[in-house]
Amino acid sequence: MFEAKHNEEREYDQLVNWERRLEREAPFFRRVFETEGVRTLADVGAGSARHAIMFRSWGLEVTAIDPSVDMLALAHENAQNAGSDIRIMEGGFGDTARIVGHPVDAITCTGNALPHVRSLAGMRVALNDFAAALRSGGVLVLHYLNHARLIRHSIRTMSPVFRETPGGDKFFLRLLDYTPARDGILFDFVTLVRDPSVREGGHTIDSWPATLEADALGGWSLRTRRSLHFAMPYDMITGELERAGFVDINIYGDHQGKPLDPDTDESIVLLARRV
Repeated sequence: MFEAKHNEEREYDQLVNWERRLEREAPFFRRVFETEGVRTLADVGAGSARHAIMFRSWGLEVTAIDPSVDMLALAHENAQNAGSDIRIMEGGFGDTARIVGHPVDAITCTGNALPHVRSLAGMRVALNDFAAALRSGGVLVLHYLNHARLIRHSIRTMSPVFRETPGGDKFFLRLLDYTPARDGILFDFVTLVRDPSVREGGHTIDSWPATLEADALGGWSLRTRRSLHFAMPYDMITGELERAGFVDINIYGDHQGKPLDPDTDESIVLLARRV
């Protein structure tokens, strides 16, 4: 069971082209951290710690926090491979202030992590905790899918992703459903995996008919998991941030800092400052 679960977490790393993503996002974070004088940082919902490792490489004091033991195992593996000494801690939303122990200069919560709070009450707990963990004037950076666009257009699928991996060729598919009240988004994550032996060959032309008859699926297998995300339209999150004591709230449509187009931009990048 642990191995299967750990494979799911590892596939998150395979789904994302991390080299390209970090190259695209790094200038935004560098600019924010330098402008705000950031030296200490908590990355909440850090997942496999790819962002946290990058931040640490810039000389920042970084704590990576995630509730998943399996994801944390992958974070430790990635940190070891990168030679990074980031602090990796188990914790959920509401645990940040306790874990960091002293006010930090910045909190990041990226990769669609925050909607896992699943409710308005959960979001308020998370935002209040972020405020408690930040120093006065500290900066919060959020990044997640543009839920207003998804809900308005009833979008059902996201672009499929193909990866060649040591475990075989993989297609990553995402199917979306919505709660009746449109306050939640159900993500079905579907992974199609082809056994690597199929691609590597090992069969002669004459053997293919027998092979196909023995394996009608052509070596493909399917894995699925479902995740419920609390819908956080940009106008809601803005109001809740103000409620939690944040000011100077800026919402962008990408990491280049373009103003958000609620109808077309896939993601929201939000920057706010603690009073």
